[in-house]
Amino acid sequence: MIDINLFKNIMAEARSNDDLLDSFSPNQFKSKENLINHINSLNILDKDSDVLILGSWYGSILLPAFHNKVKRITAVDMDSKVMSIAKNRLFNHYKNVDFVDKECFKYAEDCSRIKTTQLIINTSCEHMKPMKELKILSHIDAYFAFQSNDMFDIPTHINCVNNIEEFKMQLPPTAKVLVEDEVVDNRGSRFTLIGKL
Repeated sequence: MIDINLFKNIMAEARSNDDLLDSFSPNQFKSKENLINHINSLNILDKDSDVLILGSWYGSILLPAFHNKVKRITAVDMDSKVMSIAKNRLFNHYKNVDFVDKECFKYAEDCSRIKTTQLIINTSCEHMKPMKELKILSHIDAYFAFQSNDMFDIPTHINCVNNIEEFKMQLPPTAKVLVEDEVVDNRGSRFTLIGKL
């Protein structure tokens, strides 16, 4: 089913926002679809689930994929401009999504909500410290779905990995991997790890 309101919002915003268009690029779709399909096949979400998305950017693909399936989604990104656009112009009709403009590690360590989250998604691991450095993850009972890549030439990528084995080394020590996958696009490889903390 097409979300007409979202489509109208995207068209209105995209006229002056190339960054938003990039969030809907074929490469973004390919990697996010891979993640979404694996999450759906594991059947780990239901109408009572809370989902936390770290480094959500606009939430362009993940929010439409999950908002009707879960109770609540919290989208966290340190870019306040992006969060404002997502909240007020793109997804203003999504009533079960909270938008937080805060540094991801700071938010997760300070927020009690993470303790009741069923799924933590981070498709931007290359933009931040390794997830094993987020100490709270070793003390909660939740699933995780993380992605990183080997695109070292992009200036904002501060923590790329060369392969999926290197990516696994960045997981919290309690993590048990259920799914590992790799998607190749025209810029490099994107690595997916999904499992249980």
